[in-house]
Amino acid sequence: MLAGVPANNCFSIAGHKWDCEIQGSVRWIIVGDSLTTVSSSTGKVPYMTARPATGDTNSPSRDSAITSRTWIRVGLAMFAVGFGTNLFAPMLKVYRDQDGISEASVTAMFGIYAAGLVPALLIFGPISDHYGRRAVVRPALILVAVASGILAAGSEAPEWVLYVGRWIMGFGVGMAMSSGSAWIKQLSVDRPSAGPRRATIVLSAGFGGGPLIAAQFAQFVPAPQVTPYLLHIALVLVTVPLVWGVPETQFPAAGRVTRPPLVPRIALTGRFFWAVAAWAPWVFGTATVAFTSIPGFVTDNVAYPIAYLGLISGVGMFSGVFIQPVAAQLASRGWLPLSVVGLGAASVGLLVGGIAVELGSALLVVPAAIILGCSYGIMMVSGLREVEIIAEPHELGALIGVFYTLTYTGFAVPFVLAVLGPFVGEVFGIGPVRGFIACLAFGVVVCLVSTVPVARAASRAVAHPRHEI
Repeated sequence: MLAGVPANNCFSIAGHKWDCEIQGSVRWIIVGDSLTTVSSSTGKVPYMTARPATGDTNSPSRDSAITSRTWIRVGLAMFAVGFGTNLFAPMLKVYRDQDGISEASVTAMFGIYAAGLVPALLIFGPISDHYGRRAVVRPALILVAVASGILAAGSEAPEWVLYVGRWIMGFGVGMAMSSGSAWIKQLSVDRPSAGPRRATIVLSAGFGGGPLIAAQFAQFVPAPQVTPYLLHIALVLVTVPLVWGVPETQFPAAGRVTRPPLVPRIALTGRFFWAVAAWAPWVFGTATVAFTSIPGFVTDNVAYPIAYLGLISGVGMFSGVFIQPVAAQLASRGWLPLSVVGLGAASVGLLVGGIAVELGSALLVVPAAIILGCSYGIMMVSGLREVEIIAEPHELGALIGVFYTLTYTGFAVPFVLAVLGPFVGEVFGIGPVRGFIACLAFGVVVCLVSTVPVARAASRAVAHPRHEI
């Protein structure tokens, strides 16, 4: 809704009054529950200062300034959250070699993270929609730091402590992801359409930076089971004061609040299923295979295996970061549905990964990780774009939570492969390595077959989702 500037510079948005100061020639656009300013001459946001008017007791912040760079502070916090998420990937080698933990156990530790993340996504997305983004992101930062502390202590504790630390890490990340992504979107007053891509970029940078940097600490610094987690704790402590005073964008509703459903009704529509849910598990399914499963078959051929695992993780996730502007360009030109492009890249990456395992080539794993990382980035952008289009402002955090929940089911793939690969190899008499390759080949077939219904659904005219309920 576009509104001209009245003489008294006072606005009411979603039941909340705002006193607004204008600098330069601007026009005001209401986007969801947030106020956006756009220069009438350039079309860009020069600066916007908005603060709750006197007497609006529902607003948690009484002196808030939102500029085109405010979102960066939340972005840094999301980077810190993502940093701790995949930090565990290169640690799998440490726990296998130095602590004698089995392959199935370490991949289960990696995957149990999703068991904490999924309920947190579903619970705290709606909570942030109704009680504010700060009410969720602030405690989430504290919780992920606590989780890293538990994981650091796990080196001198029973094995189950590592499972607990990973579960708590997942829960804290789940709290932060849906609410933080929605917060970044609403703080992107200069380019509201760029909100989903910004959220994905900062998270992906954390996902890649965590294992890349932590692996070097684990490989070359004493106490490899401890120092990477201490690094993460220090990073979180630096970002906490930066995000603590960021203005709220989703104000608590006045009066009695009806408890929102964990899964918005919009998530049950045909459009959401075909545009998002049908392929969402591939987002992290391919990414985790790239940096946890495939490299494990070639680490005996490299001099510094832990550093190598961190490098592969970083290469894969940063590929997902750098491909996103390209993906946005493809989407704007209507070249192909982004989800179809992502599935195609996944099939190619799995094929290259299978060849790398067959040849035992540590070098060939690098392009496999790059291609699978690109698949991750393309599909993540595609899903968040669709969610932003489908969701109402009051359910944005909840629907982002549903999307992330679906994507994180892919974290179970390395554990499934660790169990299924040897089983397939034994059944067909081809050995565990080729059993794993056969599983990758099956994944290639599934990706290729999936492109057909996804592309068909994208080409059909789908009724507005709110009419399908």
